[in-house]
Amino acid sequence: MADFGAERPKSRAISPLGVIDIGSNTARFVVFETSRAGAVRAIFETKDAPRLGLGASPDGSLTEPAFARGVTTVRRFARLVRTRGVPRTLAVATSAVRDAPNGLAFVREVERATGVLLRVISGGEEARYAYLGVASTGPLGDDIVFDLGGGSMQLAEVRRGSLRNSVSLPLGVLRLSQRFLDHDPPKRREWEELRDHVRRTLASVLEAFGGDRYRLVGVGGTVRALARAAIELRAYPVQRVHGYPLYDHDIEALHELLAEMPAAKRKSVPGIGGDRADVILAGIAVLEELLRAVRADVVTVSGAGIREGIALEAIGARLPANSETLADRSVAAAAESFAFDVDHGRAVMDAALALYDLLAPLFEGGTSERLALRVAAGMHDAGTAIDLWNHARHSAYLIQNYPIWGLSQREILLASMAAYLHEGDDPPSEWKREYLPIVRGEDVATAVRLGAILSVAELVAPARPRFHLTGGGKAVSLAFSTSADTSLAPRWQEKVRRPLERVFDLDVRLRDS
Repeated sequence: MADFGAERPKSRAISPLGVIDIGSNTARFVVFETSRAGAVRAIFETKDAPRLGLGASPDGSLTEPAFARGVTTVRRFARLVRTRGVPRTLAVATSAVRDAPNGLAFVREVERATGVLLRVISGGEEARYAYLGVASTGPLGDDIVFDLGGGSMQLAEVRRGSLRNSVSLPLGVLRLSQRFLDHDPPKRREWEELRDHVRRTLASVLEAFGGDRYRLVGVGGTVRALARAAIELRAYPVQRVHGYPLYDHDIEALHELLAEMPAAKRKSVPGIGGDRADVILAGIAVLEELLRAVRADVVTVSGAGIREGIALEAIGARLPANSETLADRSVAAAAESFAFDVDHGRAVMDAALALYDLLAPLFEGGTSERLALRVAAGMHDAGTAIDLWNHARHSAYLIQNYPIWGLSQREILLASMAAYLHEGDDPPSEWKREYLPIVRGEDVATAVRLGAILSVAELVAPARPRFHLTGGGKAVSLAFSTSADTSLAPRWQEKVRRPLERVFDLDVRLRDS
């Protein structure tokens, strides 16, 4: 039985939680809506680029202008905390402050000027928070989660889903750009020296990790910027960067596009922007060498990282977790946000999954399709928060755009399409074209099958149905588990029969308990 409803509070989401993250290049203030189910969702975000690490002395000390820029940024964030009424805010500083001999003086000045107490976190803590953020979005296996920042890059080695080792390396994009890239655009010699340095730095660490092949999961603004640029270049059908597969050929294409441009021109490239135009090439070098070092051809981009990890730890979220648990937490959080009936969704989910398990062998349905149906069932009425009469389409939109964790981009689209179809509509002809290359082959037909199962489940869920294949696999027998009168009027019997006959070519036999 689905368990997301059991975690649903009687009231809507608990108090917002703020996180201030002061990095070497950029600084962000995020307000999260937190769920008692153990999920967080960003509902407000703003950023500045104080560039604390810019112009740092050879020993890493912050300059006076960097001090001033940093304090100004935190002062603005502190005002937002007050004006938005955020009851609790956690503030951290990372590499630039951590490495600076005068970092403690900066922390004291920030507290004096703004009232905000910055906690300077270690490289290991930073890696762990990145791991928690990524683990909240989907199950991990044997992976390396890397967080590429302005001053450092954290590597978290994950084995069988659990964090095993972590290390912080001085491979941040601002640090590398200042050290190696003196010209704009860089000279070939500068580029080769940068790559050689990254290659040698990575070699010793990855050897200590064991040197096996890993899946790479990327966190941080530079990785997301490259993903956004690649999405624009490829005309990719999903604009959210989370889950985007950033392939080596994507990075190579961006390298060729950007390497000969001056920073002023790189600003205009969609996805790059002014904050990263002068450091993005160092990021490309790091990604190319990291892919080569672990013999991988793709980076899976995560939309969650250190800030989500900090928030999740603060609410006591249980991580790691499997896909079903993460999906159920997301649905419960969505129910809190949009106030749709999660208990009805749970009942429909139980019925839909029981029917799916019976019919899946008829179309080679697997665990991936089952997970998509689980979310479609839980969210099928979410759209009533917008409009009752077109709720199926609004539910489909919310599934695609609300952070539903535990699912791949393909599974999200399958869930969205199934919710769209559960009222009996035909699939739009443009789906196959619009959703390429995520949706392929039989996926639209699979979505039609999931939508048919969902439509039947919604009709019969209140009576706790039991399904059986009969007639040599040519018919579905439907019995009800409730003791009350469960007879269906002829019109409703037809609504149950129609999708199973039309989509699965099955006879339907209805009987009461």
